[in-house]
Amino acid sequence: MLAKLFKGELSLGATFWKFGIFGLIILHYALKMFASFLSAHLRGRTIYDFFMHHFHVVYTSKISLWWALCYMATFVVLVLYSYKIVIAVWRAAAAYDKSIWLAQLARIGILIAVFTIWYPILMR
Repeated sequence: MLAKLFKGELSLGATFWKFGIFGLIILHYALKMFASFLSAHLRGRTIYDFFMHHFHVVYTSKISLWWALCYMATFVVLVLYSYKIVIAVWRAAAAYDKSIWLAQLARIGILIAVFTIWYPILMR
């Protein structure tokens, strides 16, 4: 099913709403959840500061290491998924023949959704 999704073979509605909007929201909140679990162990430091100056595989506590790995894995999945879902919506919109306006709105909408998800993450 994911192969069909990323090829743009699913319907535009399912691609945009179920996998695009809902999928991005789920991954974004998973990232926020792992960030909050990790921040409980950071002793007032930011996540960026933790990874750049204080993170060490051997000397970091095991629970902090676990939440850091969960955070980084979710971050990588969100990066890849964002890229793939924009392409999937773009392809599904190209195959959509009922309304050119809805196809273009879906393309603009997914770009806005990705920007909305990534703006707070990148501006920390």
